[in-house]
Amino acid sequence: MHTFKEVLDILYKSGNLLKPCKEREVKRVEEEYGVRLPSVYIEFLSNMGKGAGDFMLGSSCFYDEIFSLKDWAVELLEENGFRSLPENSFVFWMHQGYQFAFFMLDEGDNPQVFFYTEVNSNNNTPDFILQAESLADFFYEELKMSGIIE
Repeated sequence: MHTFKEVLDILYKSGNLLKPCKEREVKRVEEEYGVRLPSVYIEFLSNMGKGAGDFMLGSSCFYDEIFSLKDWAVELLEENGFRSLPENSFVFWMHQGYQFAFFMLDEGDNPQVFFYTEVNSNNNTPDFILQAESLADFFYEELKMSGIIE
């Protein structure tokens, strides 16, 4: 299992410009949803919540879109006749409008990450896919997807 510090160290060494959220912006996310966010996600927002260079470039996961992600995910699920999001879920990442990732708010500070793509509906996959054993692992895999590491 990877740590979020590993992800940060790699991003700093790669020269990507990280744009943090202010503390009040992180609190606004919690207040808007009436939740306590996992510490790894708070670290993400506090270090790069407004952008991170090439890291996750093109994905909807930064502060300017956070407040729309759950609505977009619900709409995508409804369009495809897929089951509803679990009650205590938090959608934190979407890519190109056809796939998204979420974690459960009651799974501690580094929760598992679940994934949905329209391909699930086309392949008759009945449930969300476990994408990563932890949120830090998800971010580490995104370093690969972003071409920052191999």
